[in-house]
Amino acid sequence: MAKPKSLILVESAGKARAIKKFVGSTYQVISTDGLLKDLPKSRIGIDENYAPDYITIRGKGKLLQSLKKETLKAGRIYLATNPDSAGEFLAQQCCQLFGVNEKSNCRIIFDEMTKSVFQDALKNARPIDNKLVDAFQAKQIIDKFVSHKIGEYLSYKIYRGVKVGRFRAMLLKFIDETKPRRILKTPKILTPEGLQELSANILKFSPTKTRLILEQLYEGINFDKDGYSGLIKYPHGAINLTAEIRTPDSVKGFLSESQFKLYELIYSAIDSGKARNFNMYEISADSALMADLDKLGFDWAEVYSVGVNSLMRRKYIIAEEKFFTVTPLGKRVLEALAGFFDEDFSLDAYKKILAQVKDIADGKIDKISVIKDYCEKFNKHFKKAMDSLGEDAKIQSEPAVETEEICDKCGHKMLLKRGRYGFFLACSNYPKCENIKPYVEYLEQKCPKCGGRITKRSFNGGRILYGCENADCDFRTWDEPLDKPCRECGSTMFAHKFKDRPAMIYCGNENCSTRKEHPINKIIEEARRRREKLRKSK
Repeated sequence: MAKPKSLILVESAGKARAIKKFVGSTYQVISTDGLLKDLPKSRIGIDENYAPDYITIRGKGKLLQSLKKETLKAGRIYLATNPDSAGEFLAQQCCQLFGVNEKSNCRIIFDEMTKSVFQDALKNARPIDNKLVDAFQAKQIIDKFVSHKIGEYLSYKIYRGVKVGRFRAMLLKFIDETKPRRILKTPKILTPEGLQELSANILKFSPTKTRLILEQLYEGINFDKDGYSGLIKYPHGAINLTAEIRTPDSVKGFLSESQFKLYELIYSAIDSGKARNFNMYEISADSALMADLDKLGFDWAEVYSVGVNSLMRRKYIIAEEKFFTVTPLGKRVLEALAGFFDEDFSLDAYKKILAQVKDIADGKIDKISVIKDYCEKFNKHFKKAMDSLGEDAKIQSEPAVETEEICDKCGHKMLLKRGRYGFFLACSNYPKCENIKPYVEYLEQKCPKCGGRITKRSFNGGRILYGCENADCDFRTWDEPLDKPCRECGSTMFAHKFKDRPAMIYCGNENCSTRKEHPINKIIEEARRRREKLRKSK
């Protein structure tokens, strides 16, 4: 009878592909696709003693059942998730779900995706570090407690659906109070902040794009006969190359254009541990904000792009010229919070929690005392804010906006409303007329086929279809158009998103030189074949 294989669990498919090449046929490597359980979105999910109530993430039931079957067949289970508190939390979660002894040597820690480093880490596997898990949970519970309560308050003060979390409230306030100015800054060491600034100014990459490519360079590149190998160490500290240093010229044929440009920049910046001086030119809104926060010593690299994108998506800020500006809705949020939550959402308060989380990880303080101290103070401020609303306060609905579009069923004007999946149009003659239709939003980006404006339509289920405003143009895509045009041809760039790995960035112009042999071509062609097959079947 064959000996059962050992199982290694990781958080992403890209990481799983790389590790499979390191361990041979006696191991199986499977991705959990991130967390399997999390706090619920529809309710607070935290009891009166600040204990979390984790539930299976929506859509992951089948994956969880499949993983349970594989773990039952495994001879031994290892957890090779990221070497930080979030990775430790996922590792412990896997132990609890799949019956792994947390005190056994099940946890593999490594900071570069190379065969020698991984195999050494496998030999030196250790038990789960509960202090790191506690550090992750402390921040997670505080953030969820605050965002849920603030959402409740703002549903009365402004309207249902207006939300802001602890980090985003601090960031929104910081943007509002920071005077627009241009800053030239050369990083002394290659930190994530410094690299994102260099990338923004030299390569014109957004912080989000830089972060995604960094993950790709860390998780591993397929070098054919040489197998998979990462090019940089875990990108959440001082960025450095792996022990198996490869020159840009030696890897150029294996990287996409964007991957190569960023790796070449990293390689050039690292010179015997010293960062080179670069000539910085036009500072973007992202760069100016990064420099301001960095000057204050704020450790924001892991959450910056997520926070800014969220504020822009919720229409709390917009990018004007080279700087971010708070919108009227963003101003209303700040006005609603002012006087009640100033202490909770200050930069000092945010940095204090980060320091306390680090102390939890180091075993200096316990997580409950940190959670209880912050949440009890916050609750006092929350009660004052709610009391200020008055006894007759009611949850407000977002005001409908009358449009010039006419209902094609009854002739009344259509109203613009926000639903679960975004904006939609509803007849003002409701309930006599129940006509609704998707809202077409006109974007600034241009159609790569005819040059017309790109339109955006939201559908049930949350999917968004992008198309062209011109009726005689057949351009349609589910991929999100990006703000910055292609550097080669000037056409609109798009992001094709995956469930298990970073988005694929590509130029929408099929005739652009960057599209030659680009992997997106196969994906688009396969989608076309499926559409044609469906059309013929009808």
